[in-house]
Amino acid sequence: MNITEEIKISDNGFVFNSKTGDSFNVNPTGLELIKLIAQNIDFDSIKEIFIQKYDIDDLAFEKDYHEFCAMVNYHQVATTEDPLDFK
Repeated sequence: MNITEEIKISDNGFVFNSKTGDSFNVNPTGLELIKLIAQNIDFDSIKEIFIQKYDIDDLAFEKDYHEFCAMVNYHQVATTEDPLDFK
């Protein structure tokens, strides 16, 4: 998964897609997740970071991560070669 070049993300969680003109806000956790994805950090490393930092288990993280990735794909914030592979 890669964050597209058209996406601009502010430090307060404002996300703007210059390709579509769409904008929205993400909460601090979503902002942290987008920034990790933008740095091309792999899924397993992101999962380890979140499990160590937050009180969350593997299953809950994976569910939330996949839901978040589906949302960013829907809003054309990120691209994947395989739309069913969010890693």
